Amino acid sequence: MGWAVYTVSIALSLLTSGLFAGVSLGIAANRSLARLSPPAYVEYWQAVNRDYGRLMPAVFAVGLGSTSMVLILGLNRPPLAVAGGVIALAALLVTIALTLTVLVPLNIQADRWAGPEFPEGWAGARDKWRHYHAIRTGVALAGFAGAALVPLSQLA
Repeated sequence: MGWAVYTVSIALSLLTSGLFAGVSLGIAANRSLARLSPPAYVEYWQAVNRDYGRLMPAVFAVGLGSTSMVLILGLNRPPLAVAGGVIALAALLVTIALTLTVLVPLNIQADRWAGPEFPEGWAGARDKWRHYHAIRTGVALAGFAGAALVPLSQLA
């Protein structure tokens, strides 16, 4: 039973960390968005907020639960597996913290903008969001690498 829970937890940790890292990388790599007109960029930003605002809380919850289980149930595993679990969980916690303290408040601000005229300094908010999203993406990629290290370190 413990082995099955551990194995399912590894799979869910990989799935959620990979999904979030991939989505984040896709957004971060799309540099041409910064050249959109203000109305087009804000419309895009608001659409992403609607879609990911519904999906990401579940991804974070499943990721947090499964990655915690990987670490707890894997404490007697090889040191690289434990290190991978620590990296994955730490990265997820940093990702969630950045999301809730910096990025979501900027998303809420952007969701209030409407019309052809936007508040002065809107581009600064956009640039701040992109900056912190790039940091979050790097952390998420490290978390995915940590999650991948868990099963890879146990292959023999």
